[in-house]
Amino acid sequence: MPRAALRAAGLNDRRGRTAARAIAAAVISLATLLVAALHEHDPYDIHAGLAAQVVAGLVPLLAAALAGTCVLRPRVGFVAVLLLTPVVNVAQVCWLVVPVQVIAQTVFVVALGVGLGLRDAEPPGTELRPAAVPAEHATLRSRISLSIVAAAAMISMLALATLSTAVSPDVQLSATVLLHGILEPAAMAFILLGLRPTRRYLVLLLVGMAISVGLGGLLNMIQTIPAMGSFSAIQANRLLFSRLTYFNVGLFGEMLAISLPPLLGLLLAHRRGYLRLPRAVLVLLIATLPVDLLGLFLTFSKSAYLAAFGGCLVLLLLVVRSRRRRLSIVLAAGLVSTAVIPWPAFFLQVSPPLESAYRSAMVSLMGESRYDSWNPSTVSGRGSLLERWYAAQAAIRMAVDHPILGIGLDQFKTQYAGHYRPPEAKLDVDWAHSMLPDVAAELGIPALLLDLLIYAAAMLALWRVYRAPPDPLTRLLACALLASVVSWLLVGMAFAGDMYRPWRYMASDYVMMMVLMAAAFALYRWTLSGARDGATAGATPGATAE
Repeated sequence: MPRAALRAAGLNDRRGRTAARAIAAAVISLATLLVAALHEHDPYDIHAGLAAQVVAGLVPLLAAALAGTCVLRPRVGFVAVLLLTPVVNVAQVCWLVVPVQVIAQTVFVVALGVGLGLRDAEPPGTELRPAAVPAEHATLRSRISLSIVAAAAMISMLALATLSTAVSPDVQLSATVLLHGILEPAAMAFILLGLRPTRRYLVLLLVGMAISVGLGGLLNMIQTIPAMGSFSAIQANRLLFSRLTYFNVGLFGEMLAISLPPLLGLLLAHRRGYLRLPRAVLVLLIATLPVDLLGLFLTFSKSAYLAAFGGCLVLLLLVVRSRRRRLSIVLAAGLVSTAVIPWPAFFLQVSPPLESAYRSAMVSLMGESRYDSWNPSTVSGRGSLLERWYAAQAAIRMAVDHPILGIGLDQFKTQYAGHYRPPEAKLDVDWAHSMLPDVAAELGIPALLLDLLIYAAAMLALWRVYRAPPDPLTRLLACALLASVVSWLLVGMAFAGDMYRPWRYMASDYVMMMVLMAAAFALYRWTLSGARDGATAGATPGATAE
């Protein structure tokens, strides 16, 4: 066929895709507008303030615009969805499509999938590569691609979760949790990888996610602080702190813990000259940091405190190369942690006056109930520590009794109350309060092993990038993402990422976690392209581009 005919065919194909995108964007936007406007819900067990009511009123228009952008420009839409997730969550959009619920995130996943499928193919050679990795660093050029291993593990886990749901005692409930807690987050991860992000795009993605969590914290404060009226009231009613944006204060703590390392990494990259951030973006990131720290404090969440400290500590230890400076960082982190984690109380028992003074200071900061929650011998500590321990033990027994497909998603409470709760336990908890036992109980031991394989592959991929980066910025991004994964594992083991509940209408924590995992493999793949063919590009210190 003559070249002119080939060019004409390509042009016609591009025009056809453009028309299809326009039609799809119009249909999805209009449907989103109508559905969102008709299916908003009041926040669970709180009254929305004036600011929240105004935001909720604007959400249908915002959601329609986001859905259209996802179709027309999926790269922009992907970041925009993550950035504005807490705003959309304020409206609590949900409607029933038998047999499962559909939420706003469902619409965005569909729109992004359509946009990815209809986007124009990139011309060969337009994807910029990193500078070649030095030949002596062979760690990146493994025979088995970690990305392929993780993708195979994820697909296998999705299949097992689907089978588990099919045989669940409550298929409709388990299917809803499967959709929002597993399938949609996994779809977001695969969509991100399908967009073939460069390092510049990954930086933009991390900026959007960091600002998003700060925006959610700001909305929480605007809603909660005026309504509570006093610090003691905020302490006593901490569980209501994030009803608008992330529903559960523990889930908000998860978001903060896994977003702080990327936020600090971006600021550090700019400070060191590896990254040139626009002034407006830099101002937003700097403003986000105190909002995040204040929001983290106001969660009064032990798991969030531990995970945030652990993740940020890992980031700093990876960035700093001197042993002396690493030791100084550990000591400084230990001193700072005494303001929110009362570990000195154990050592101060030898001096009752000092212990009493420390207790008084900590109680004034976090309240007596939260201070006592660290001590299993107290009433608060029993509920916060021992009851979780009983639940985790029960989850292990459930996994042993149902090793292949588990008991079914969101079936923990029924099984716990009926067969597995020990006599000394007082509460009928909803889940195991520890991520890995919970996965083993509800989805089975094979799903747990696949889950661990995915985390291990992501951490190994980031470690390889950290050990053999093409430039300092890539190393720092690997440090930030690795620290974020550590934060997620810490908060997941201490609290458990609760996949979804039918009254929550949001699953933002799992979406963010899966996007960060996909970003880890995307950075690894981007770096691996330089190790594979030695292509060079403008990945120089001080540039955001790739």
